[in-house]
Amino acid sequence: MKSTLNQILGKLNIITGGTVILMGIYKFFIDRSSYVSLYIALAIIIVGPVEDYFNKLIKDSNKTSKRKELLYQRVDLTTSLIFLILLGLVLLET
Repeated sequence: MKSTLNQILGKLNIITGGTVILMGIYKFFIDRSSYVSLYIALAIIIVGPVEDYFNKLIKDSNKTSKRKELLYQRVDLTTSLIFLILLGLVLLET
């Protein structure tokens, strides 16, 4: 059971992440000379909804708990790697 504070923090995360994503995409289309805002938006999308989606697929699968744990770890490592690559691209652009 989630506590009220956890629910509030969860909603704030969604609102803040969504706002940053929209701002990043908007800024990219306004100022196409830099990909920084797009990289940041993509990084948040990868470690947010994309990771959540794959974790839900794993949770809802009929795999063994040991296999699920391996898949959760693989998703975490892969999304973290993509996140770091995107942040590295931000550094190269600035």
